[in-house]
Amino acid sequence: MQTAQPSNPAFSAEIPHFGAVIAREKANSSAPIPAFMSFNQGNLQGATFLGGRFQPMMPPAQRTGISTLRHDHFGAAAQSQPRFERRFQLLETLDAPLRRAPYNQNMADYASFYGQARGMMYSDPVANVFTYGADDEGRYGNTAVGRGLIIARNAVRAKNGAVFINVSSGGWDTHVGMFDTGMGGNFYQLATDFDRAVGALVDDLRSSGDLDQTLIVMMGEFGRTPANLNARGGRDHWKDAMCVGFIGGGVKGGRAIGATSADGSRVTEPGWSGNRIIRTEDIACTIYSALGIDYTKTITDTPSGRTYRYVPGGGEIYTSVEEIFG
Repeated sequence: MQTAQPSNPAFSAEIPHFGAVIAREKANSSAPIPAFMSFNQGNLQGATFLGGRFQPMMPPAQRTGISTLRHDHFGAAAQSQPRFERRFQLLETLDAPLRRAPYNQNMADYASFYGQARGMMYSDPVANVFTYGADDEGRYGNTAVGRGLIIARNAVRAKNGAVFINVSSGGWDTHVGMFDTGMGGNFYQLATDFDRAVGALVDDLRSSGDLDQTLIVMMGEFGRTPANLNARGGRDHWKDAMCVGFIGGGVKGGRAIGATSADGSRVTEPGWSGNRIIRTEDIACTIYSALGIDYTKTITDTPSGRTYRYVPGGGEIYTSVEEIFG
């Protein structure tokens, strides 16, 4: 789901997140904000061989923003930035030989991170992306997913570098008490929190005129078991049918593509020109295509020597689901 690649343990550590691929394709090298940001997901596939410039930034999502963007504790605020600049210049001088000839990719990435972080500091436009007020926090639901989406909204509006933003909403593995109204943290709370946060995001992006240029994709890893609940009042994992939601970015909304059986156990109507079940790879092709990226592209100079394809089988087996847009 993070890579549009088969999960092969032999080379999975080399495969980048498609957010890193999108960053590679769309990043502005002079922009202060990293192209790929992620919130609320610890186990995130990173940029791997694509390099540190496209590694996801995973900042905290909190009203006060990122505390280390300034170092006013150095002394008077007026002296803070000059003092920091002198220290950073000394660091660069000391590190210059390693920056010119790093021992390995990790060291090269480390130098890249330092330079990128430096570009974010003492910048009000950057700081403003990561801060927000109590009113926004309340409107988005005062939840982890809500706070992540507030910063996503700020980054989209600011247009200062972010091109792919991942915000995870956890807790959906509802094996127990899924519809128990007396139990917290189940489907009702999850759906309410998610709907409130995404609804506020859509309203704000529509109001600012950014929704048509922003593709919002909502998806999980798989569906849930259909028909009767399990013995613990929940639903287990189900691979044969799931749903993905698209909003904005030219999407023609208000409809579903394809259909399942009445109990949701299997796809009965593909509903698109491919005339087959839509796969994860097709979703990746659709995202790439919407962003103007050639999903059939390959990279041959990988560390292992294996050819990396943006989407294996893209253009041959898998394709963009253009019906989403018209």
